[in-house]
Amino acid sequence: MSDEIITKIEETQETASNDADLLSVLGRESGFAKKRYSEEVINSFMETLNRAADGSNLAYYQLREAMVSADFPYLFGDVLDRSLMAAWSTSMPRWQEYVATGSVRDFRQAKMLGIEGMGAVLDAVGERAEYPERGPSEETPITRQVSKYGARFGISFETLINDDLGALRSLPQKLVEAARRTEALAVSKMYVGSTGMNATLINDTFDNQVNTHAGASANNPALSLANLAQAFLVLGNHKDVDGFPIVMDAVTLVVPPALEVTANNIINSTEITVATGGGAYNAADQLRVNNWMRNRLSVVVDPYVSMTANSNGASSWWLFASTGAARPALQVDYLSGHEAPELFVKTPNASRVGGGTVAESFENDEQAFKVRFIFGVTQIAPYAVVGSNGSGS
Repeated sequence: MSDEIITKIEETQETASNDADLLSVLGRESGFAKKRYSEEVINSFMETLNRAADGSNLAYYQLREAMVSADFPYLFGDVLDRSLMAAWSTSMPRWQEYVATGSVRDFRQAKMLGIEGMGAVLDAVGERAEYPERGPSEETPITRQVSKYGARFGISFETLINDDLGALRSLPQKLVEAARRTEALAVSKMYVGSTGMNATLINDTFDNQVNTHAGASANNPALSLANLAQAFLVLGNHKDVDGFPIVMDAVTLVVPPALEVTANNIINSTEITVATGGGAYNAADQLRVNNWMRNRLSVVVDPYVSMTANSNGASSWWLFASTGAARPALQVDYLSGHEAPELFVKTPNASRVGGGTVAESFENDEQAFKVRFIFGVTQIAPYAVVGSNGSGS
């Protein structure tokens, strides 16, 4: 802080005010009515908070004095909220590479409708002939809905005084981590089941499990270059409602941590050796080609597979069409206007006998917060994903 502000602090103390308001020290106008603060005030407060955490005695003294001001809980909550949003915006989960995102207006079920029967090849029309009529029909609606997640927590008066604010400075990042884990695990459970595959998304009805039923040469093969080719075969066999191939330009290979090395070795090799026209890898007639997969395939490691799969958790793998496909396999929706975690502070209910509201509660000297996060995950298009549990059966 500048010498001018430090002088102002000293003058405030000399006037025998034990409740020196940090906001006034930082230049806030008196008669505060709103509970949101200017960027200048927030930045100044955060600078003081960080300096106190780094060991500045002056900054620590200023914050201790500010804790008895009526506006401190609101300012402190505002700082935490902005820090949380900054951490959230820089924390991009890898699942967004193969899961689409959207929003809904409220908590009611939202229907996603599609039209069938309009994409077939057009008929030839003769001279003065009448154009043939084409009748569209609605697909079965897909239901999307969000749910609310959250937690309450409190920060004790002792923590505020004794912890040098180190714990408080890391609080926004911890909350972001909790929210990211919540949504990542929810996404993972949409395609991971107790035996590897989630049968609701990946099954023989959709022909999206890598097995002989779907056209592969083996059932649930382990991840390898040859078996990845089988997965591409199954993915390419899928047709839309009009019977046309579904074009998927980019694909994401999702694996558990145990297959990270295998997956990256496949896509990062410089050359691929293949037998002419297929066949065994050691056939007499072979070709050496550049690894074209690196331009079409990306690898994402899902660390949450083992939290759902009781078996085959280390051998299961999936191929997802990229989110740029006509329809994604899965979609995460957020409540419109609430796309990130939100942090709230409870209004204090205590005041000093001599006047002035304090930050902590009357009952237990705790400053109470809650975090709220609203989202939902929906299965959209099973044909945009194929999977194998790697068991070989």
